[in-house]
Amino acid sequence: MSLPVNVHTEWGPLKEVIVGSVFNISPHNVDLSFKVFFNDNIQDVLLKNSIHLQSKLIQERQEDLDNLAQILSGLGVKVHRPEKLMEVKEFNTPYFSDHMSPSDNPRDQILILGNRIIETPCIWRKRFFENDLLKKILYPYFHAGSQWIAAPRPMMKDSSYDLSYAKNNVNIDPELIKNQKPHEFEMMFDAAQCLKFGRDILMNISNENHALGKKWLENLWGDFYRFHEVNLCDHHIDGMLMPIAPGRMLINSGTMPDKINLLPKKFREWEMIPVNVSCRENYLTNLASINIYANVFPIGPNKIIIFNESLEPDRLFTQTLDEHKIEYIHIRLRHSRLFGGGAHCATLDLVRDEKLEDYFL
Repeated sequence: MSLPVNVHTEWGPLKEVIVGSVFNISPHNVDLSFKVFFNDNIQDVLLKNSIHLQSKLIQERQEDLDNLAQILSGLGVKVHRPEKLMEVKEFNTPYFSDHMSPSDNPRDQILILGNRIIETPCIWRKRFFENDLLKKILYPYFHAGSQWIAAPRPMMKDSSYDLSYAKNNVNIDPELIKNQKPHEFEMMFDAAQCLKFGRDILMNISNENHALGKKWLENLWGDFYRFHEVNLCDHHIDGMLMPIAPGRMLINSGTMPDKINLLPKKFREWEMIPVNVSCRENYLTNLASINIYANVFPIGPNKIIIFNESLEPDRLFTQTLDEHKIEYIHIRLRHSRLFGGGAHCATLDLVRDEKLEDYFL
């Protein structure tokens, strides 16, 4: 018998989790939603109409995700896997068409907040039906007492997108930006734009689509949680910083040091440990930041899963972790920049052994 979901922080002792899958991933249609979603990493790169991933790279990524699932299971964590996408079907809405996608980064569209399962409306059209692959996992938690709510599903027309953040992207038609009508903007945001600190939620907001999402969350739970707006990046915040214990967080060593002043004052008082690595992977098309290695997955206070391309951990990084007495488990997770997510993105914690606390009294 399942228990309700229970997650209040990013670092509580992990008990139950989903690990993603890239099985039968389809080519990426490089439409407006793709360009907006990956703005920070593709704005200076001229893109073709589609991106095809080599089968060898997909196989290697799947092998590493399967290994991550085995490691977590060996630690006594209950591990779930998304349904496999057995057939890549084309789908059509009245406003766009695309092909279905596997749940390779399950964290992106599901926000677990206390005993709540909150489905969020992703800006990337391709992922419109992706959460269907998680429903068999989530229903037992619903039957056990979890609240389950989905944000309004957007139409995702071209006019739905606030392109102000992406105005310097060479792949976006300047006429679209020039002719925008703010009253047509829709709520579109990802769960991965939020980091949980007990009663405080840090949420990255870079456009009006995101701001509408924050307003929706506050309208529902603003009396219970404090939602703090920051603008650190295009979308996901978990490549910028990661809390790993009360009063302590990792930060990426590239872009984050210059943006610490953008954090609310009480967050700036926490210890910040930079993630430095000696080897960084690179591809012709990089969908995630070169600082992806800050996307660690905490499995307990001061205990994290780290990753890189190699069978051995990065010694520059582990030296820092040893100095700060942070316990780590290394996994090989190849092609994280290409697949747009590290260990945190590729997982979704469902149950942590913790209760709601206020860490900023």
